[in-house]
Amino acid sequence: RHRVSVGNAGDNVTIRFVTDNDGPWFLHCHIDWHLEAGLTIVFAEDVPDWNTTIAHSLAWDHIRPAYEALGASDL
Repeated sequence: RHRVSVGNAGDNVTIRFVTDNDGPWFLHCHIDWHLEAGLTIVFAEDVPDWNTTIAHSLAWDHIRPAYEALGASDL
């Protein structure tokens, strides 16, 4: 299934799924004001190995050192 009903206000829901596709994934709601309220998350599958399985562009090779040089307060 691609959709979930969570029941009544205040109810909890657990969503379980198989993670078998390396890389970062964006999980979100399709209600626009939910996105504006921050009801979204990026999660990563197979963090140690994903960089070896996903081809990246030359532009990424140029910008990555600048990103990695940022401090926590800059992110």
